[in-house]
Amino acid sequence: MEETTQTNTGTAAAPARPTFLTVLCILSFIAAGFAVIGYVFVLTAMGAATAIASNMEGMSGEAGEASAAISAAMEHAGPGVGLTWAYIIIGFVTVLVSLFGVIKMWKLQKQGFFLYVGANVVSIIMSIVYSGFGVMGLIFPVLFIVLYGLNLKHLK
Repeated sequence: MEETTQTNTGTAAAPARPTFLTVLCILSFIAAGFAVIGYVFVLTAMGAATAIASNMEGMSGEAGEASAAISAAMEHAGPGVGLTWAYIIIGFVTVLVSLFGVIKMWKLQKQGFFLYVGANVVSIIMSIVYSGFGVMGLIFPVLFIVLYGLNLKHLK
């Protein structure tokens, strides 16, 4: 005669995550993965460009003149290097905070929604400050905030 034993740990089963929320989280994971890869690439490229520019400043002769011409052109071409670094670093941090918020929403925690919204609002403001009003930079974050907001009732 076989004896079966059941173990009852006293814990309730975790509520099921709605399919719509699951799809949104997966799309956000994919977008965040591409963004992290992109920011790592940009940070590496900016670091290399800054190192090359600083090495060329100390040179004399034709290389020094070329470096001075490049520096003068870069100053007039767009935002300063400091603003570019700030934009990149803040953008990278907002992607990480947004990703952390999505992970929390994946675990059905309401705090993740607020982290996600805060990070995306900062990202929208930074994109407007840095490059002006961009429709695509505004549509997708707002759309995802609204779509996650529709699932807010499932988060605790």
